[in-house]
Amino acid sequence: MRRIVGAGCVGVAALTAAVVFAFAALSPAFAHGFLSASDPAENAVLDGAPASVRLKFSEPVEVGASIFKVYPLPAGEGTDLKGAAGALVSEVLRARGDEEQRADAGVSAAASVSQEVEILLKEGLAPGAYVVMWRGLSVDTHVTEGFFVFQVQPGGGDV
Repeated sequence: MRRIVGAGCVGVAALTAAVVFAFAALSPAFAHGFLSASDPAENAVLDGAPASVRLKFSEPVEVGASIFKVYPLPAGEGTDLKGAAGALVSEVLRARGDEEQRADAGVSAAASVSQEVEILLKEGLAPGAYVVMWRGLSVDTHVTEGFFVFQVQPGGGDV
């Protein structure tokens, strides 16, 4: 018995392929440049200060049109680190001329458009909590912002 494929089956197959292609073509537009990994990681407790913070995004960001900073968080008894970090980010993320207060020494990236960004840290960071913050312009022209905290505690200490 022979089976004949009619025009209807071919039309359904073509329509299915077109829908799959359309979603595949649109998916990068919905990706945006979200943080996908970092070193140190969010909430990390380190024995010593790192030389830099490495950020990896889900898609490339325009490094020169983005903001990347690291700030020390003020010490305090029973401090809610995430709450304190959020308040600090709101205050200083877009500030200019704040290099003295920051813990970073600038940004390094392989190219002006990069999926990975390295924030160089100043030497001799004191023990304490630090907030890493960014406002990234991704290549899809969407802006994302975020932050996380890591701590430097020689000897490990409890968080």
